[in-house]
Amino acid sequence: MATQVSEAAIEKLRASMRGEVITPGHEVYDEARKVWNGDVNRRPTVIARCTNVDDVKAALAFGRTSGLRIAVKCGGHSVPGHSIADDALMIDLRGMNKVTVDAAAGRATVQGGAIWSEVDAATQAYSLAVTGGEVSHTGVAGLTLGGGIGHVMRKFGLVVDNLLSAQIVTADGRVLQASSIENDDLFWAIRGGGGNFGIATEFVFRLWPLGPSVLGGLAFWAPDKGPELMRRYREFCKTCPDEVRTELAYLHAPPFDFVPKDVQLKPGFGLVVGGTDVAVAERAVKEMRSFGPPLFDIIGPMPYLALQGMFDPALPPGTRTYLKGHNVHELGDDLIQAFCAQTAKMPPGRSMVFVIQMGGAVARVPEDETAFGGRSAAFQTLFVGIWDDPAEKAATVQWTRGIWDALVPFAHGAYVNLSDTQDESALRITYGTQKYAKLQRIKAKYDPDNAFSLNQNIKPVK
Repeated sequence: MATQVSEAAIEKLRASMRGEVITPGHEVYDEARKVWNGDVNRRPTVIARCTNVDDVKAALAFGRTSGLRIAVKCGGHSVPGHSIADDALMIDLRGMNKVTVDAAAGRATVQGGAIWSEVDAATQAYSLAVTGGEVSHTGVAGLTLGGGIGHVMRKFGLVVDNLLSAQIVTADGRVLQASSIENDDLFWAIRGGGGNFGIATEFVFRLWPLGPSVLGGLAFWAPDKGPELMRRYREFCKTCPDEVRTELAYLHAPPFDFVPKDVQLKPGFGLVVGGTDVAVAERAVKEMRSFGPPLFDIIGPMPYLALQGMFDPALPPGTRTYLKGHNVHELGDDLIQAFCAQTAKMPPGRSMVFVIQMGGAVARVPEDETAFGGRSAAFQTLFVGIWDDPAEKAATVQWTRGIWDALVPFAHGAYVNLSDTQDESALRITYGTQKYAKLQRIKAKYDPDNAFSLNQNIKPVK
């Protein structure tokens, strides 16, 4: 049953905010309610476009007083659509997107509505970087709060490993600083616990020297090379230097000029490379690239900004998608057999499967130092079902669930940012029993009423 909100209450909110308040019937309502996943089509009661922290506080107070569910949108990349809900309040932070770089201190201060292209552009002006999203229009806040994997994480760690502090608006309207010296329990929880504990309105990140050139690109093999390629990949990852981070993908070759005409739109396996040191990375991947040989190979030096935007053409805003994933400890022969059997069933079109290399600097951070679950995983598997024709949705979702099911015997939880909605039992596996219980206690302290429930939800328990 929809919660009724009076026009007087909405007008009072408008008067209390610098930003715009949008309701159904407004000329920009339909545009304002769009999120990245084009399959998500929901109608919030109110959209509050915030411009500063006071706007966030006013919108949050309005939502709680009105009894509306509260969704928080930054980049809007939550695949299950956690940043929007029917008959809810959407607190839209996108207008709060300022990025300030202190190059001498090696730090960036980033507002909660920024996206990664804005961070990367500002930091690369000084040949600095922090691990960021693999799609450049991913929101900083969502990626960070869930942990933050990216192309350079094996060298520099996850996004949360480079988070120095954050400004959080809690459910009761307080504005708190969370760091290792202030509200350290909250700081621990937001580094992997998602948006359960408040609205993040500002982050301070440590930066690292990087660029402008890195190694990046894709090599591509025919489907019948898959099993042997995966076995070689397994051995390659055991000795891979931190300067290299790779993904093994199954996809249809894009119809771009760099792809031979007879290979375009054909399925196959791709090795995606990101290397922070060009020379080290080229030496490391040389043997993998010599296998086959590949049908095409476009791995080479490129600007870091190009590496960060490499997946943008394949995943534009409005992509209709359903996604699931796993954490796995090894690419055993049984997993490889199951993986290849299921990739062969992938529907034609833009669906993709990834095996994402973890380890390096990520694995050297103690498991209990942050809330992030899955540091010990050697790989993440990611199954991305994409359809353009709504009539293809059912079959694509069925295939995505099928490949996920086939790999359950090898799985140990899942990355919360690259998963459909996880229930409590799944979250307990992802975080581990002790860590999940700690998250529940911190949730009870900062959000005892579970006002922030539109996320990978951790229910409060004292």
